[in-house]
Amino acid sequence: MRARILSLTPGLMLLSLILALLLPAGISAQKALAAPTASDHLITNIVLTPLTPNVLAVGENVNLTFDYQTTEPGGVRIFARPYTGSIHTPDYSAHGSGVYPTGTGTASGFFTVHSPAVVDRIELRMFNADQSELLFEAYIPVHFEFVESTTPSPVLSWIPATRISSATGQT
Repeated sequence: MRARILSLTPGLMLLSLILALLLPAGISAQKALAAPTASDHLITNIVLTPLTPNVLAVGENVNLTFDYQTTEPGGVRIFARPYTGSIHTPDYSAHGSGVYPTGTGTASGFFTVHSPAVVDRIELRMFNADQSELLFEAYIPVHFEFVESTTPSPVLSWIPATRISSATGQT
């Protein structure tokens, strides 16, 4: 039996060296090249209630429903978190996540803010069941202003009360 000798071209040698330097310890080039694609883990069809833009009282929930898709064998956990600028919105609370099974499905969540703030995006993150690996991440631009009270807009304050009642059919 004759042994085969594998000869590496300079290009393959350079690629092997680059992969060895860039890959974290314990990750082979084969594993890195076989990594899941974005379509293996998706969150789509996101519906917000109330709609954005909106003004909400502090403590009022923003609810969301969404569809998910995953090939993760142990299932996934999905979280939605409010952001203000580049950080999580201060003084927020949000839903936890059970483990959603492999395949496709529909899920829901919520968040609220307990002090005045403007939420300008929502972070959606999908993790494996033990939350050791981030599988999907996306940011949705929104505009939710959380205020101490949601009294009627001061724009209407200049209209005399009789005109408002006349317009509604009351005198």
